[in-house]
Amino acid sequence: YYNMNNYIEIIRTIPSFIFYYEINNKFNRYQSKKIALNSLSLCHASISTLLGFCIYLFKFNNNYIQINTGGYLIFDLYYMFMIGKYDLLRIMYIYHHITCYLYMLLPSINFYWPQIVFFSELSNIPNYLVYYSIKNDEKLNLGKNFRSNLTKNLLKVQLFYYAFFRIFVIGYYGILEISSENYIPIEIYMTSILYIFGLIWFGFMLKQNL
Repeated sequence: YYNMNNYIEIIRTIPSFIFYYEINNKFNRYQSKKIALNSLSLCHASISTLLGFCIYLFKFNNNYIQINTGGYLIFDLYYMFMIGKYDLLRIMYIYHHITCYLYMLLPSINFYWPQIVFFSELSNIPNYLVYYSIKNDEKLNLGKNFRSNLTKNLLKVQLFYYAFFRIFVIGYYGILEISSENYIPIEIYMTSILYIFGLIWFGFMLKQNL
């Protein structure tokens, strides 16, 4: 069950949702819808990474990560529901977003979601740069499988970044979460499934680099 603090934590993500909604509208003025969403995701990942560094270096309150990422997740859910297409990938995204949102409602003093969100978003940054570079390659009309040297290098950075942070670092924190001797809430088990999603995505990355 959720207490009054949880409801406050939910309500305080609304301004962040509005922020990302408005930023997306601005990106849409200059970019296609897909590129605009990619730019928005990069914006969110960058802010999350900056907040993470501030928490580690300057002891900022963990609430800032929950407010920022919570609002972004609500926006992305809103966007997916507005589109109304529910293929397997979107269903996985919906599960991911809902699970992460609930996970961040757990007390940060007892759980590792601030660290996991920080390293997750840090590892996501190359993903958005790769997507943008691939779209630029497509504009050259040199074939569907053409990859510029920049894209090839970014794909390698993406692979190593993801492997280190998602597989090893987040895997480490995941083990800490599920091996706790205290009561383990269902949100932890729900979130642990996302690690499997990450392994599947890593497999696709390996295939891209072969």
